[in-house]
Amino acid sequence: MPSETKKPELDSLHVPALAPEDTSETEADALYAQGMAHYRRREWKEARECFARLKAIAPDRRGVDTLLNEVDIFIQLQAMQPDQRASAPTAESRRLPRAEVIIPRPAVAGRSARGRVSRPAIALALTAVIVLVLALYASGAIGKLVGSQRQARVQSLINQGRAALNVGEYDRAVKAFGDALALSPSNEEIKTWYKKAERLQQLTSLCTQAQEDITAARWSSALDKLQQIVEWDPTFCNAVERTTLVKTQQAFDERYAEGQDYFKQANWAEAIRVLERLRDEAASFRSSDVQQTLFLAYFRQGVDWMSRAGDSLNLVNQAIQSFDSALALYPSDSTALEEKHLASLYRQAYLFVGQKDWPQAVVVLQQICDGRPDYLDGRATSMLCASFLQLGDVYNASGNLEQALQQYRNVLAIKDCDHVQAAIKEREVYVILYPPTPTPTRTPPPTRTPRPTPTSTATPSPTQRPPPPVEPTQPPR
Repeated sequence: MPSETKKPELDSLHVPALAPEDTSETEADALYAQGMAHYRRREWKEARECFARLKAIAPDRRGVDTLLNEVDIFIQLQAMQPDQRASAPTAESRRLPRAEVIIPRPAVAGRSARGRVSRPAIALALTAVIVLVLALYASGAIGKLVGSQRQARVQSLINQGRAALNVGEYDRAVKAFGDALALSPSNEEIKTWYKKAERLQQLTSLCTQAQEDITAARWSSALDKLQQIVEWDPTFCNAVERTTLVKTQQAFDERYAEGQDYFKQANWAEAIRVLERLRDEAASFRSSDVQQTLFLAYFRQGVDWMSRAGDSLNLVNQAIQSFDSALALYPSDSTALEEKHLASLYRQAYLFVGQKDWPQAVVVLQQICDGRPDYLDGRATSMLCASFLQLGDVYNASGNLEQALQQYRNVLAIKDCDHVQAAIKEREVYVILYPPTPTPTRTPPPTRTPRPTPTSTATPSPTQRPPPPVEPTQPPR
């Protein structure tokens, strides 16, 4: 087998080893030279690749950022004018260094060749950049570039505004179109979009405010805002339908206020008429308030009719109907139940009095007076007094003097009755039942005679009177 050839070591060849820094600088110089070759041939993308790699391995190398910026400008110009290549730098500018060129030199002990650039080279590089910028400005390339960027920004803002409009974000749309209009004040398309967004923003604000007014039942304020929306765009946020709704609710509100006014004036009939119509046409409109006001109107109408009933059975019947209507709304109301009960008793008593059924009239009227002695300003009590007196006369005429006496005394027991006739009749019946016994006269003693003294006899005592009048009892049931 052939013997393996041993690779000579560096020391044996006496070749000085390159430091890592020298290797990097050599690669950087190669990339710079390759990038400049592409630069002169107007191969901007390839040149940018080389300068970008150069920047990556030698970030501290001066002039690389300037070269990258120039190449980016040419790439953008080439994109704007694809049929023409961007102008290359002039011959004079090509002779100017684009970046600091470091010529490889043998390493000197203790010193590094990197980073040593003469001031004239820097000045030349800056001069080249200035010349290039002036040349581009003179040719209008910079203006076109700036204009292209501005147009791209304007279009981006327009797209943002239109997207915001599509999702209903009108505040963001107004801002986007406003920014676009600031960059392009004479653009009619942007003006149109801006006006549309601004109007939609205003319509949205009006719609929100109108809904708040509707919730708070501020019908007039809501109607004003909705009418403005209808003038601009009848289809926006269902403005037409909401206007109809608000007008209807406003009419209901006015009708309810009308019913309240009649109620405050104690005009129960008109209050009931208005509120019943409102309840029938809009059962859900303030149902609790309407029902409560209607209940009170029914109840007070019944009380008012009973206070004026007198001998009118028709008014009593109407009062009972009013109490029934009130109880239909609140069946367990104790006050309405009591008033209806008393009115019904009064109607029965009135019928019994008309039929001269005094025993039944007394029974019913006694129930009324036991519960409320001052019912109908004492009219029930007066009827009870008259019924007791009439019942006493009936007993008296039939010879039932004991019962007649009792009925007359029942009249006398009621302080609000007229006691004159009852007292006269009570005395007449009492005298008949219990006539007074005559008082005997005293006989003078006889004159003494020789005759034997006669035996004395006892004088009879006067007849005992009946017991005093007793307190009145309840009428016969």
